[in-house]
Amino acid sequence: MGVFDLIRRFFSNRDYDIPRDDPRQVPHDLSLEVRYPPALSVATLAERLGIAEGRLRNIEPNYNTFSIPKRSGGTRRIHAPSRELKAAQRRILRRLLARLNAHPTVCGFERGQSTVTHALLHAQQAVVVRLDIKNFFTSTDASHVAKYFRQIGWNREAIRLITVLCTHDGALPQGAPTSPRLSNLINYRMDARLAGLAQNQGAWYSRYADDLTFSFAEDSGERIHTVIRGAHRIAEQHGYEIHQRRKRHIRRRHQQQLVTGLVVNQTVRLPRHIRRWLRAVEHHRRTGKPTTLSDSQWQGWQAYAAMVERQSGATPQ
Repeated sequence: MGVFDLIRRFFSNRDYDIPRDDPRQVPHDLSLEVRYPPALSVATLAERLGIAEGRLRNIEPNYNTFSIPKRSGGTRRIHAPSRELKAAQRRILRRLLARLNAHPTVCGFERGQSTVTHALLHAQQAVVVRLDIKNFFTSTDASHVAKYFRQIGWNREAIRLITVLCTHDGALPQGAPTSPRLSNLINYRMDARLAGLAQNQGAWYSRYADDLTFSFAEDSGERIHTVIRGAHRIAEQHGYEIHQRRKRHIRRRHQQQLVTGLVVNQTVRLPRHIRRWLRAVEHHRRTGKPTTLSDSQWQGWQAYAAMVERQSGATPQ
């Protein structure tokens, strides 16, 4: 049994398994297993965060909004919280959200997970299907946040305060330290349903932020399209929209299969053009020629390439 089979077997034994005879069933929500007394209050929240209640109530939800270019083209709007708000959000993240469980198929923004662990789940498969959710953070609105905290026992006043501190313009802001973790916690049930859908069709599922990935050991057009249709339906039922694409999101063995920017046809690796580019940059730096990367950017790329090799077990090329 190869390393990729071992990884997939580990995930198949996790708690998201759903009986095949009833695809509508959703497993017990592990994210709710942290036991809280009923109707937790603002006073409890202040105590857990280590912030005086009066000060916590008076934090202004101020943001600095700007745009950055996307690698795929266009721009992405970033909402950077003020220093005081960001400090409070970091405490919410460390002292509250870190105690709660995301679904085990989630690989983005989770401790011990990375783009590599996400890609490893889908290595050496016959077909890889990638879907992505449109406007993921902005579609995760304040009602999602309020519903989640109501489910785990906070009272109305505390929910209102948490929602004010963690949302901007009625949704999770890109730029807030709480947003990635909240998006994972809130979508536990969606991930459970998508995992169940995949399992019922003999596929594997994982999510990295807004990227949904399914992979199949066998190339069955019927099963593939059942999963794609089901994923669209489930996402819509949870308030999201999956980007409409052509067949380019389906990759078979004879094509380059990419998952979170890594090739997964055989051993998980950086794409060939990236490896060649890094070798060219290294040569230019060694010979004193100018490059487009700063020292810190170059060090970051070196560290990332080393992480890919280390976590995937690949040998340098």
